[in-house]
Amino acid sequence: MSHGSDDSDNYWPGYVDALTSMVQVLAFVMMMLAMAVFVLSQSVTKKAVEAIAAAVNAEVKPNSDVKQLTQAVIDKLDVLRKSTSPDPAKPPAEASPPDEQKIAGSRIASRAQPRTAPIEPKPDAPRLAVEFDGGSYRLDEPRARSIAGFVDQNAVADKSKSIVVNAYAYTGEGAISEARRLAYYRAMMARKQLIDAKVRPENIKINVNDIADRARAQTVEMIVAEPAAR
Repeated sequence: MSHGSDDSDNYWPGYVDALTSMVQVLAFVMMMLAMAVFVLSQSVTKKAVEAIAAAVNAEVKPNSDVKQLTQAVIDKLDVLRKSTSPDPAKPPAEASPPDEQKIAGSRIASRAQPRTAPIEPKPDAPRLAVEFDGGSYRLDEPRARSIAGFVDQNAVADKSKSIVVNAYAYTGEGAISEARRLAYYRAMMARKQLIDAKVRPENIKINVNDIADRARAQTVEMIVAEPAAR
């Protein structure tokens, strides 16, 4: 006995073949897209770290990968931070007798003030706050010009004046170490702009402070300071 359904066309195998082919093509396209995004992100990250390494004069080997570049930048930042921070293990400068005391043998000379006075900005000292975009550490041309104008306006290039760079790490959420690292990068980029504006490197002091204010964490503050009077 014949059935009417046997005489009708069966489209199901063709539908399954077409659907399978489409899924395979989509999977291939997604795989190629993922590979392209990964390669592009690696390239952008390496260029960014290379720019930071060049800004801080980090010692890097040719053809270094991102991990080696990042480690070189961190090592350089540690060296710079130690060079700008007082060493608590060392005695005060006034405790060591100056050269004049060795020559004259005077007790008055032993009470002389340290040769390098601490940098203490006044509450009303001139200051400039530079805001960064999102998680970026780069300074665009208008912000770089504002820093140069701030240096010229306050004669910071004068060897008797110093400048304190305060960067802020947002500790409200996320990885604190990453926030501090970003703050260091921003402070070092500001330091580079100050040096380009003829400020002496030894007259720049960098501070990185933890802060819970998200808006302020996007800024780097530069304050003009003069050594304390002797």
